[in-house]
Amino acid sequence: MTSATPPSDTPGHCVRASLAPLLLLGGGALIFLSFMRFAVAELAWVAFAPFLVFLHERGTLKRHLVLLATVVVTWLLTVSKMATAEIPWTPVPLFAVPIAFSYFLALALAGAAHRRLRARWGTYTFASMAVVMGWLQYTFTPGSSWGVLAHTQIDNLPLIQVAALSGLGGITLLVALGSGLAAAVWSSGVRAVRADLLLYAVVLGAALLYGQLRLGDPARGETVRVGSVVSPATHKELHAASASLDTLRQLDDDLFARSARAAELGAKVVVWNEMATLVSSAGEEALVSRGQAFARQRGVMLLMAYGVVESMHPFHDVNKYRIYLPDGTMADEYVKRHPVPGDPDARGVAHARVVPFGGVNYSGAICYDYGFPHIARDNAIDGAGLALVPASDWRGIDPQHGRMALMNAVAVGLPMVRPVRAATSIATDQYGRVLGSMRADGQGDGVMVVAVPGERVPTLYTRIGEVVPLVALAFCVLVVVRILLLRPGGKT
Repeated sequence: MTSATPPSDTPGHCVRASLAPLLLLGGGALIFLSFMRFAVAELAWVAFAPFLVFLHERGTLKRHLVLLATVVVTWLLTVSKMATAEIPWTPVPLFAVPIAFSYFLALALAGAAHRRLRARWGTYTFASMAVVMGWLQYTFTPGSSWGVLAHTQIDNLPLIQVAALSGLGGITLLVALGSGLAAAVWSSGVRAVRADLLLYAVVLGAALLYGQLRLGDPARGETVRVGSVVSPATHKELHAASASLDTLRQLDDDLFARSARAAELGAKVVVWNEMATLVSSAGEEALVSRGQAFARQRGVMLLMAYGVVESMHPFHDVNKYRIYLPDGTMADEYVKRHPVPGDPDARGVAHARVVPFGGVNYSGAICYDYGFPHIARDNAIDGAGLALVPASDWRGIDPQHGRMALMNAVAVGLPMVRPVRAATSIATDQYGRVLGSMRADGQGDGVMVVAVPGERVPTLYTRIGEVVPLVALAFCVLVVVRILLLRPGGKT
């Protein structure tokens, strides 16, 4: 079929040894500037191009080892941007190393495809591998969707609408194709991928047009006033409470006072942030009885998010929420299904129940859960019309973590209310438009009441699920088979 190696006179093919360090440094800098905090989203569209070019000329073991080391260091530095005074550097390698290895595999296979099967194959292989490795991470590991290319575009609301068709996979594919095409143009010239560049422009333009048209739709459904209540218990106070939980009891009074303030402002539903307080197993009954009485007296639905400490030495807890209706009945008890790696939380296994109240079907999850697309999809399939997602973040991941949850909510067409400790609380409609936000800078009273639509918008992604990653996986298998079957002479 085609020759195994591009001709030596292909434009840009020969990467001089002196350029190699610049490619590695440039690729590392682009990735560092594209992900996590202080990012420039536009750079993400070409961030991996220098690394791809580095592997286009030769695929020696030495080159791969040098690239692997560079990618690991790059991601350690990049993920370090999330470390602040609240959260130390210790968890950084738990996230950075798996992400780095995933992208290295994508780069290595794409480089082999370019060298053996020509530029076009290399371009689509990298994009497909980026989709596949992200899918494997958020489906089969505790790493959530951190580092997925789609999340470099968390502020591009028109592009986020593509998630309603394809989930994170479709957005990742579009962004990754930018790096693949840029690298192909550098190594093989425009002529080698001229048709692909035109197709890419058409598809990307259509995606952005679709997003703009979708954002022209008004929010569906009757609105309900939801109160987000952020606990006065900070990260510092929670850590101190690991020595004595009694230190939090005075703060509980303020927590209920803030909840009362939300009800006075017209909230029919009051939602606490994740682990708004901690209690012992023996003290849980007193807390929930107080919440039950509050819901009855105020005539509201109350979502109480708190932790039950089962052991102090070593520290172990159950991170959960309970929902109480105005008649005092408990409508749901949900335990966080995806504890953050390293956290001493018990792991829940059950879906959040759908709770009908006032004509709206409520469901949700807790914080880190909503970085996993299948949690939001579970809510939608189960019949939710509005997602309540109590959370607890910190400055190092604000507002990125909330926007990641927003993207997954848009994918399934759910409005979302996400009260957050130590970060920005948000309320959004079905299209990800922010209806209200509250900064965690100590200037407010920790209460936000917003009118939120209570009806889900049906989406294609909810029906078909992770089809894009599966198609991408099939393509990657085809690439591997073609490379393995390629004869030394260059023909299959």
